[in-house]
Amino acid sequence: MAKDLELIAPLNDAELDELAGFLESDASPEQAMDLSMLHGFLTSQLVAPEEPLPDAWFGLVWGEHGEKPQWASPAQQQRIEDLILRLYNQLSDDIGAEPPTFSPMVYLDEERQLDIVQQWCYGFMLGTSLNPDGWQVLLDDDDAVELIAPIIDCADDEARASLEEAGDDIAQFEHELAAALPDIIPAIKDYWAQNKPAPRPGRRR
Repeated sequence: MAKDLELIAPLNDAELDELAGFLESDASPEQAMDLSMLHGFLTSQLVAPEEPLPDAWFGLVWGEHGEKPQWASPAQQQRIEDLILRLYNQLSDDIGAEPPTFSPMVYLDEERQLDIVQQWCYGFMLGTSLNPDGWQVLLDDDDAVELIAPIIDCADDEARASLEEAGDDIAQFEHELAAALPDIIPAIKDYWAQNKPAPRPGRRR
């Protein structure tokens, strides 16, 4: 997407807190993403087989059934939407940097000092649902699927239960996945650069 000059600046800590606060406020729909889930969701758009325009994904931030926030004013709506787009552009820069500077935005289990990445993975996998046929190419690749497999397992309740039944420490699994994501995400983007998908039917070249 073309970057408007006003949407290029990275979010500072106060702006991240502002966005997180709104996402979790009563003004947001009950099904709205939290900040970690939003970060994973936006990441999946930026490393998708084909990067969609924001119009294709923006509404899902608030829920999957057309939910909308209760805006206090048009100015507030513009402010929050700008913060989301700035986060998107910031992620684009982080993933595309040489070398990449991407890092997932996750929560912390303060008692054990372990990263909690489940919400991030939920967001990432929701993002892949916008183009399931495109992502299927990676899933069908016996080598490349190993890149996304831990994200799928982290987001899937049955897979998590199976890991626990096998004696795995699910909290440690999430912590190790969070540490691996700075390498996994650029590798997924590189995969699509080397395996450019065919245009979808009806799309202009």
